[in-house]
Amino acid sequence: MDAVTLVESFQQETTCSICLTFFSKPVTLNCGHSFCQICLTRSKQDGVIPFTCPECRKISPNFPGLNVRLSKLSAFCKKLNPQNLQNPVGQSRCQKHLRVPKLFCKEDQTSLCIACTEGQEHAAHTFSPIEEAAENCRKKLRDTVPHLRKKIKEWNELKTSKKDKHYRSKWRKLIRGEYAKMHRFLYEEERICLDLLKQEECKAFRLRDSYYNTINQHVKNMEDTIQEIDETRSRPDLDLLEESKELLQTSESLLSEKPKSFTLDLRDYPITGMKDWLKRFRVNITLDPETANDYLIVSEDLKSVRHGDKGPDPSNCPENFPSYLVFAQQAFVYGIHYWEVNVSEQPQWALGISTKCLRKRKTTYYSVGYLYMLRCEKKGNEFYLITRPGLVCQRMKEPVPIIGIFLDYTKGSLMFYNAIKSSLLSGMNTVPLTEPVRPLFSPCPPMPGSKVGSMTILPVEDNI
Repeated sequence: MDAVTLVESFQQETTCSICLTFFSKPVTLNCGHSFCQICLTRSKQDGVIPFTCPECRKISPNFPGLNVRLSKLSAFCKKLNPQNLQNPVGQSRCQKHLRVPKLFCKEDQTSLCIACTEGQEHAAHTFSPIEEAAENCRKKLRDTVPHLRKKIKEWNELKTSKKDKHYRSKWRKLIRGEYAKMHRFLYEEERICLDLLKQEECKAFRLRDSYYNTINQHVKNMEDTIQEIDETRSRPDLDLLEESKELLQTSESLLSEKPKSFTLDLRDYPITGMKDWLKRFRVNITLDPETANDYLIVSEDLKSVRHGDKGPDPSNCPENFPSYLVFAQQAFVYGIHYWEVNVSEQPQWALGISTKCLRKRKTTYYSVGYLYMLRCEKKGNEFYLITRPGLVCQRMKEPVPIIGIFLDYTKGSLMFYNAIKSSLLSGMNTVPLTEPVRPLFSPCPPMPGSKVGSMTILPVEDNI
């Protein structure tokens, strides 16, 4: 391959396939094809990313940057001319007649020799001397520079537009304003709730004082009766027999009164926004049948558990009934978690967490772990919520159908909610958690003459 052919081949490789001229600020796509930056910009649709290669139609995810090496190579190739290689000290010549160009065709924007102007293809064209055309070209280039500088300034101003800054600042203020309104609203809701709680506390204190006064009076009556008994026993027989009848009646009346512990009624204090906030931490919980007692029946979907028809005699069960437990398959070692359980078919139940799973030994279970839970017990027609540990007891006006359990492992916080009314039932804020934690479930045993259903873990997608 001679030098002229080599140069022509070299120049062809540095030519843009869109404008058919040497590359100007070339860019190279992922497919390997290169184009002038401005040609590629014009060829792609505005705002469409990714775009396709104009040559092979392959997709390119991003607009490429300048290919510096190809740009330098293209600039070098512009200076190469096959004719200059044959006559390096001479002037460039037209390829057709090998003469020095003297004129410039305004229509084709090409330099021509005198013989070229006599051809039919340039018969109707306008020509000017090369020197005059070059001077006009220099003037146009010189006049173009201020316009380009002006455009550069306009484009640069877009990056630091005050309108853009004002727009961002405006939205920042608007968003902060919206949150400020929410904060004020929540602070007001908190104040109203705490004021209501204070009123209830005052009422509870009065009830407690009245309860203590009743106890004190009853104790005093029994002490006075004991003193009278002691005095009567030393009286003569006839007097003793006459006075003892009334004294024994009084004693019998005092002994028949059964002491009742002072139990506060659980009040509903709905917490604004709590339901939406808790939804963020909903987790999918399923039961582990391997941990269920023989008397418990776990559903096929691992979402429900109930006592079987053949169970232990409830009269032989201890008062703190959660003797039969089943654990979740999931274990937590960090993070915040929330799940909900439907206990509407359970007059008594227990829910919570365990630091370790129960181990099965024949028909019994044992564990060295610890249980943290809230249980509901029915006594007569009243329902009571009792915590473990702590044995905090509160009386409910009516049973709660859906219980929400919230666990913050890092902070050692375990909370129980009335998921229907968005109110707090009970909570433990100092649970020492250092080992994996598993949710626990304990349905109540069937009471004589009654039939209970299942306790069911609500799916994450279910919204109350």
